[in-house]
Amino acid sequence: MPEGDSLVRLAHRLRPVMQDQILQATDFRTPRLATTDLAGWQITQVIPTAKYLAMAVQAPTETDCAPTELIVLSHLGMDGSWRIDTRPTHTTRCILHFDTRRVVGSSLASLEVLAPEQAREALAFLGPDLLAPDWHQPGTAGRLFAEVLTNIREAPDQPIGTALLDQRLVSGLGNIYRCEVLALARLNPFVRVSTLSDAQLIGLLYLGRDLMLLNIPPRSTPHARRATVDVRPDPEAVFGVRIATPQEQARSDADRSHRRGKHPAYWVYNRQREGCLRCGGPIYRDMLGVGHDRERRIFWCPACQAPNE
Repeated sequence: MPEGDSLVRLAHRLRPVMQDQILQATDFRTPRLATTDLAGWQITQVIPTAKYLAMAVQAPTETDCAPTELIVLSHLGMDGSWRIDTRPTHTTRCILHFDTRRVVGSSLASLEVLAPEQAREALAFLGPDLLAPDWHQPGTAGRLFAEVLTNIREAPDQPIGTALLDQRLVSGLGNIYRCEVLALARLNPFVRVSTLSDAQLIGLLYLGRDLMLLNIPPRSTPHARRATVDVRPDPEAVFGVRIATPQEQARSDADRSHRRGKHPAYWVYNRQREGCLRCGGPIYRDMLGVGHDRERRIFWCPACQAPNE
């Protein structure tokens, strides 16, 4: 399943090709949408919401279509993609043709064309999106934090490692950020939500949001390699660390450019061979989720994330 920052980076790649452009032809390769034809419609917005991508399209002014606006709503799932000027394959589910470019959607977990109110209803189950612009507005950030806390507290016996992935509680975090946030916080993924304070829960949300912001424009290019290691000690922070500022990040990038070799991208995620980036100890790999069909592999350090902490 994609991380929330993957959708934001994808939107940044697609907008220069699609934004305000007229569709010359559309090819929906799913039975339910096989007769859908959006030729002549204009792409007006490309909006990432949690792990969904919404493309808003406007009907031609000279037609009497109803509704005059539709949303092409997709979820990438584990292997889905939207690629520019790539060749269609047997996994292709949608091709959007423009004057000189085309955008191809393949292996999509879901693909729908909905009226705006239907799209809002389809996404209504999601908890607050950590990458939504509202988090940067003082008037609404407090309300969003309160909403997430209320959501999480309704499942007090749930391990924090599953709560962070539950898109109904808070949306946007994927498995990579779940592992990395808990490692930075030195929290065992199996501890129950009921054992954590509101300050700890809010601290986890801040870490998750700031780590994702570290990996999206303008702090990162759409094609840059994701990394979560650019943090700084901060005794005033809930867990004693904070994410690097843009200036600190620029200095780190400049310093790394003078060194040779591959630099680590993560603290614990997929590091069972290399060991914990903080202490060097072994990394455990377990399955954690709600129900067998939702279990995901989680990586954690038993030394830094001891169960009694």
